[in-house]
Amino acid sequence: MKFVNPIIPGFAPDPSVVFVEGTFFLVNSSFHIFPGLPIYASKDLNTWTQIGNAINRTNQLNLDQANIDGFPLGPRKTLIAAQGLLAPSIRSHKGIFYVICTNSRSDGKNLHMKNFFVSTEDIWSDEWSDPIWFDFQGIDPSLFFDDDDRAYIQGSWRAGPVYDPQCTIRQFEIDIKTGIPLSETKEIWKGFAQKQDAEGPHIYKKDGFYYLIAAEAGTFEHHMITVARSSSIWGPYESYEKNPILCAFEKQVEVQHTGHGDIFQDGNGGWWAVALGVRNRDGRYPLGRETFLIPVSWPEGGWPTIEHPTLAFERESPTRSTDVEISVPQKQVKNVFIRNPDLSHYDFSMDGTIQIQATSNDLSVPTGTASFVGQRQKSLSSIAAVTLRIPIADTSTNMKAGLAMYKEDFRHCEIYCDLGTSKICSTIVNKLKGKPVNVEHDLKVVGKIDLQIKCTPESYELMYKADVGGEWLLMGQVSTLDMAAYDFTGPLLGIFATTSSGGQSSCTVTFENFQVL
Repeated sequence: MKFVNPIIPGFAPDPSVVFVEGTFFLVNSSFHIFPGLPIYASKDLNTWTQIGNAINRTNQLNLDQANIDGFPLGPRKTLIAAQGLLAPSIRSHKGIFYVICTNSRSDGKNLHMKNFFVSTEDIWSDEWSDPIWFDFQGIDPSLFFDDDDRAYIQGSWRAGPVYDPQCTIRQFEIDIKTGIPLSETKEIWKGFAQKQDAEGPHIYKKDGFYYLIAAEAGTFEHHMITVARSSSIWGPYESYEKNPILCAFEKQVEVQHTGHGDIFQDGNGGWWAVALGVRNRDGRYPLGRETFLIPVSWPEGGWPTIEHPTLAFERESPTRSTDVEISVPQKQVKNVFIRNPDLSHYDFSMDGTIQIQATSNDLSVPTGTASFVGQRQKSLSSIAAVTLRIPIADTSTNMKAGLAMYKEDFRHCEIYCDLGTSKICSTIVNKLKGKPVNVEHDLKVVGKIDLQIKCTPESYELMYKADVGGEWLLMGQVSTLDMAAYDFTGPLLGIFATTSSGGQSSCTVTFENFQVL
């Protein structure tokens, strides 16, 4: 069977997988985006369908303070670190699915971390519990259920500031019904390199050993997966002499930055891994960190061997069934918003029109939300398009509405209509490069206007068409190199509306036929 990577393209980092009753379920990080923690399902590991989001109610938790940090990593390198929902793990035990995660915010020096898990007995229903919170001074929690049903949490304990986290892997036993710890929190591994950067732990029990994997060396060029094992869940853990078991550094391959993964077994006994990586083409990886599927060899009594991910490979199918289709959910699960949205500001009609109530926050707001709804960019060559209905010009509203590519408040670009003046405008924002770049065309528009963002591996082209059957006119262009960086997120394509009139209910705009192709 031929497999094609990435299996989850576009803004899909930190994957975790569980296999239950013939179906694989996968979760990714989502950071400051709502709904959070997207859930995907597959029967054959090749075709994946998003079936929901583990955080899908605004009252489950608060993302309003999920901010973005920017600080230097070295000469000419700046890390853009998004906060929010970091590095989830998905597990199943006795008919209940669990997703465990961290909700973080930063004050510029210290990371403030709240750890939790949610659960459901019916993962297809997209009905997840309210969070059960537990105390842990760290990120990247994972759950392990032992043969005696005792539950343990492993995580990346942070002893230092946001720019020097000083991480080691620590563990404690937990009451899975209440979140109450049943043991002290104990350090179980410093990592293979012992450089105080061990993250993303998972534990597996096999052949009488507890195997512990971790992600080390950050999440960029030196990123890696390492492994250790012990005859006791509490250690001591023996580091594998051939560590790391996955690392792209100094390899002349397209898939780079590989790490932060999870290992799992299919119904035929075959072993697999998922890991994050980027498709680096001439220094460009505009879709950010994505999820890659990798074959694993794990002999009895031995250590796991993870192949380096490729864009395509052949392997025996993980299922003997010919029925591999996953039903598409009836509810919309792909639409995303910025942090905790006020959903009363959005009206989705059956005919495809979307009404958005403008607010005073624009896309550069560092906390809180803005009036924006979009979808993840899933293809390197993609087109986002929409038709904007133009209301009668009203200079009192100073309302702007249009189409945007958004990563976070540090970086976004948009093409829009200034509804107070009927001008067509574009704005390119990159806070690392100085002031926004604004362009406007003095074109009086009435009725409707078509807007489009054409995405290629090299650029984003901001375009408009004022006449039916007319030509697309280029308004602005930005290189994907200017929108990609040492970062955690990926591009979203969506529609937005903003006003300086205080977000009154009269400041509503209508969009038709929004689509991301």
